[in-house]
Amino acid sequence: MIQFLRNILGLGPAEPKNLRKKPTANTQATTVVKEVITDKLEMDYSMVYPYLVSKKTKELDLANELVSVFYESEDIYAPTVQTFVMMDKDKEGANGEIDVFHIKTSNKTEEDYKKLDKHSLANLDNLELPFMYWDFTDEKSDYEILSTRITPFSSEKILSRKHMLEAHKMLNSNELLVSIPRKGLIYVCSYLLDTQHINQFMDIHAYMILTNKQNCELLCEDLFVVKNGEISNVLGLSQLSDKLKEGNL
Repeated sequence: MIQFLRNILGLGPAEPKNLRKKPTANTQATTVVKEVITDKLEMDYSMVYPYLVSKKTKELDLANELVSVFYESEDIYAPTVQTFVMMDKDKEGANGEIDVFHIKTSNKTEEDYKKLDKHSLANLDNLELPFMYWDFTDEKSDYEILSTRITPFSSEKILSRKHMLEAHKMLNSNELLVSIPRKGLIYVCSYLLDTQHINQFMDIHAYMILTNKQNCELLCEDLFVVKNGEISNVLGLSQLSDKLKEGNL
């Protein structure tokens, strides 16, 4: 099935050759969103962060929640939406465990949401979560890919112009192609690469969508073009969406 889809997309083998099981940039920090914040608890805006999830998430209860749509299209499996969580970044456990608390917004106003959004994005900008060059094969690659360790906010780096400008600089490219296939994952390459290398990047993206070796929730099957630190276009991959809708992966 995977090879059939990859043939449709014009990509390479079903799995990237010589894929390393545990790339350094993808060391995972265990995180569970295990509670919710209510009005009975004091809101500390210095601990609020944006949180991207599929609208079909099973991690959070989004019923009656006030969320914003990060991305949706006619063909996509499920919209990607933004909600908010609280995290004390200074209380990471010895094994990388981080307590993350969902902020319930069902009783919030639009103005409340805007305030949460403003503070959360500022906190995301200041989060120490640097990009690293990601070696996805045992052989020297002809081009560079950036990633970061798996954390609750790795995918959210796409929301931060500051983090995306860092990627522009590291890749020496004014156009980026960004993949956020599953929660906690992000991959970035230059969008100015030749067709062969862009296809190889799509190879990795499709592999992450169609498999779940990291045990992370699905986030978005389309790819994002970033210019000057901000999303400027989207590459829709409707064949991936169709496979997800079939529900037999």
